[in-house]
Amino acid sequence: MGTREVVEVYLTNELPQLRNLRTILDRDVYTNKFPAKITVKEQLQILAEIKGALKESELEVFRRSCFGHFLNLDAGWTEGGKTGKKNTFAGQYVHFLMLRRMPTKKKRELWFLVEGKPARFSVHEFAIVTGLVCTPKPFLGLEEKLKLKARIRDEYFKGATQIKVDDIQKAFRSLCDKEEGGKKKKAEKEKDLGTDRVKIALLYFLEGVLLGADPKRNVSTFHMSMVDDLDMFNSYPWGTVVYDTTVDSLGGKDMAEKYRERLRKPPHKQQPDVKETYTLYGFPFAFQIWAFEAIPFLGTVCARRVDGPVRFPRCLNWRCGETVRPLDRITTLSKDRRVCFLTHFMSFM
Repeated sequence: MGTREVVEVYLTNELPQLRNLRTILDRDVYTNKFPAKITVKEQLQILAEIKGALKESELEVFRRSCFGHFLNLDAGWTEGGKTGKKNTFAGQYVHFLMLRRMPTKKKRELWFLVEGKPARFSVHEFAIVTGLVCTPKPFLGLEEKLKLKARIRDEYFKGATQIKVDDIQKAFRSLCDKEEGGKKKKAEKEKDLGTDRVKIALLYFLEGVLLGADPKRNVSTFHMSMVDDLDMFNSYPWGTVVYDTTVDSLGGKDMAEKYRERLRKPPHKQQPDVKETYTLYGFPFAFQIWAFEAIPFLGTVCARRVDGPVRFPRCLNWRCGETVRPLDRITTLSKDRRVCFLTHFMSFM
């Protein structure tokens, strides 16, 4: 999706389609009265594992794939969560936005009202942030389906029909541990093994990071068959698949209903200091980066912008912060009116 197309999409008459410039929850609810703890299932540290396990020639193949640009992410995002020294997901600030959602008839978009200004998170912003292809998912005819084979599943997962992210992790680590040993492998066989390592790595990244879900969830057999054909895999609009999973997770969190449930309890059982808990699936990291770009204040308290010109995709613009400032610092947002659509930035790309 080119820059011009993104800007034109934004310039259409969209605001009147919103029901009102108001939030679903009353302003006095917000974070002080409705605290929450958010967990995410995406595992960005998988990227660090892939970078450390693949050989240079294999990394080059991964780099040329549809996910290759993620190798350029700041190491703090992929290693910080593993070491515990850095905060890779600012859950309280994501919750800050979730409480400011606006009602809208648009089913595949999320709108937020921050200091009187609406901000949109849609597939267009998602594509700009992630660099993933977000075109409509194609219809696969019989000829294309016949090309899909079960070789990866049969060879590395013993033909199992229920394969989980944990199983992919074990297969990837087992493949990377295979060395030439006492008997030197033939060059052709070693090349095939290296190609399969890349294929399993792509599948591992897709399922464990981009489609972040419970490690015990079954992996799509379609994805497993697709990855055996790298040309088909790399041309598939994975961005659309990942966005749908992410926005379904974000949009499915009905904060108003959760708040009403709390109010329905007797006063002595409401426990206002007890945090609501919910889990986000898909790739909420992209939503977090969008917030940094669209609401500059959030970027200053949660991360650090990379010096130099604006990068594409926008996830490469940010370094992981050493710490996240306490949530009470969010009150200073009322003094920072710089809130805008991410698509406003596009004319500068």
